[in-house]
Amino acid sequence: MPQIHADGLRLLAHDLLVGAGCGREEAAIVADHLVEANLKGHDSHGIGNLPGYLRRLGKGETRANQTPRAVVDDGPLLVVDAGRGLGQSVTRTAMAMAMAIERAKSLGACVMAVRNSDHMGRIGTYGEQCAEAGLASLHFVNVSGGPPYVAPSAAREPRFSTNPFCFAVPGGERNPPVILDCATSQVAWGKLRVAHVRGQPAPGGTLIDRHGQPTTDIGTMIPELTGAMVGFGGYKGSGIALMCELLGAAIGGGDTIQPGNPRDGVVINNMLSILIDAGRMSDMARLRSEVDAMIDYVLSATPIAPAEPVLVAGDPERRSRAERLASGIPIDPETWRTLSALAEVSGVALPTPA
Repeated sequence: MPQIHADGLRLLAHDLLVGAGCGREEAAIVADHLVEANLKGHDSHGIGNLPGYLRRLGKGETRANQTPRAVVDDGPLLVVDAGRGLGQSVTRTAMAMAMAIERAKSLGACVMAVRNSDHMGRIGTYGEQCAEAGLASLHFVNVSGGPPYVAPSAAREPRFSTNPFCFAVPGGERNPPVILDCATSQVAWGKLRVAHVRGQPAPGGTLIDRHGQPTTDIGTMIPELTGAMVGFGGYKGSGIALMCELLGAAIGGGDTIQPGNPRDGVVINNMLSILIDAGRMSDMARLRSEVDAMIDYVLSATPIAPAEPVLVAGDPERRSRAERLASGIPIDPETWRTLSALAEVSGVALPTPA
């Protein structure tokens, strides 16, 4: 499995996106987002998504260089239509998350809905964007435009997609921001895709077959959907998935996954973000002290197994990033073959393996 340094992978993604019609700024945002996901260990949201993006751009299903349009701009309330633009680009821009951050700092809070976006990628990046600006935030996302993959609790037929959510709190004096970024399924869909291209079975407890029985056979999901993914935490994960449909999509005028809405096979993300200027609600010095004290308290717990230390949200990503910056990002052979073929067709240079 080739190991590719982050800078080389970032340049490859950038040049392929420019070749597909993206402006250089948009290409840089998307490329950086994908590579950062790989660096942080989330290969499901990393460079392996790029061939799909390029395919949809080529077919006109995803639109390059879109400027988000504010359809509601009412004090602390914003609704932004992304025009089926590349999600990582349109969501970060001055007309979306950056605008919401500015509004929250001005008014103390902002509630923003982004609708009709192509795949937004790793949702944690938007929580990080808010936390870096000194804001706490909550983000609820649904996925529409295609078939459901995730079965509700006690069901054997899918009714949801993986519907992620993210909570973010600014860091303390000694600790970085706390970012919790989770799919409401037991694993993200992209992790199944990664396992599939690597010829591996699905992790135990993540899938059921058409009869509702547990299975590790990814053939129940790819290439034909005959089974379903399992939500995390039983009815609790199923309930949060439903709230992601209603909060993430319906409240902001986006499409939920119910079959009365269009399903043209193109991934559409809708997201509701709630941004809070924590310094308006309490003293920031005290908040940072409490963040440090609470993290210290959590990490003081005795681990069950000494080889598996107690962690807080964000620790696995930080460890992975440090390791992969040093040794390179592992790319599965199938993804590397696909990227190599795309690079050859586009006349783009491949990075040298680490």
